[in-house]
Amino acid sequence: MFPHRTLSFLVLVIFAVEKCSAFTPVYSNLLRRIDNIGALTEEQKSRILNANSDGLEKVKMKQDCMALNRNANKSSGIYVIQPKGHKPLVVYCLMDTPGKGWVVLQHVSKKSNTSFARSWDIYEHTFGDLENDHWLGNEYINWITQQARYEVRFLIDTGFKKVEIDYVSFNIENGTNKYKLRLGAPISGSQDEKVLMINKNDNMLFSTIDQDNDKDQNQNCAQVVGGGWWFNTCSSVVFNNQQIRWPGICDNCQSATILIRRTFANCK
Repeated sequence: MFPHRTLSFLVLVIFAVEKCSAFTPVYSNLLRRIDNIGALTEEQKSRILNANSDGLEKVKMKQDCMALNRNANKSSGIYVIQPKGHKPLVVYCLMDTPGKGWVVLQHVSKKSNTSFARSWDIYEHTFGDLENDHWLGNEYINWITQQARYEVRFLIDTGFKKVEIDYVSFNIENGTNKYKLRLGAPISGSQDEKVLMINKNDNMLFSTIDQDNDKDQNQNCAQVVGGGWWFNTCSSVVFNNQQIRWPGICDNCQSATILIRRTFANCK
């Protein structure tokens, strides 16, 4: 027979072990291999749609959301992907939007509780909530967009209507090149001045509150606006702050999202 105090201690130890063992050892090992796993809550870790308790060997690892969608993953949510030559990542895949298989790079809303006034190092990796307002991370965006050709969709909620603007290609260079933005042309071939406003951000280096790489000679636009972005001038298109702006469409938009998808034309 155990003394009463000993039994109480054993109960506490068993409870602590069970509490710390919410995931199987194999599943926990999978989570440790995901480079941006720290972006997920414990509850979200249990809801990675293409992962299971059998671990990485049973996970259908694909390079992006398009590949997952073609492999019968049809529900939107958090998935683990593995860009070619890199560690696994968790991303939010939008599977039920026309076109399907979109990676959500960013989402921000006017009433966001997530601050986008972050440093260069923070912007390199995932911050925020993948199911809500977040930034996937410049390093990870580079990993994804360098493996194939990706089209981009900018979603803008003006408060009165929802606007979609699609461009044929989107990628960013690596950190050595300051994550320079590379955009193609509008998919529609539109010459609408409003649609083309994002062209001013094309070929721009990324700027943050502690790294000024914009074209404005008098001020750091990331500090002025309160968020990191591919600034040309401080009045160009910007999503990463609470005063979301796309000149000609809305100067104080309700929300904005950036989606990318591997194009069918790419054979890589």
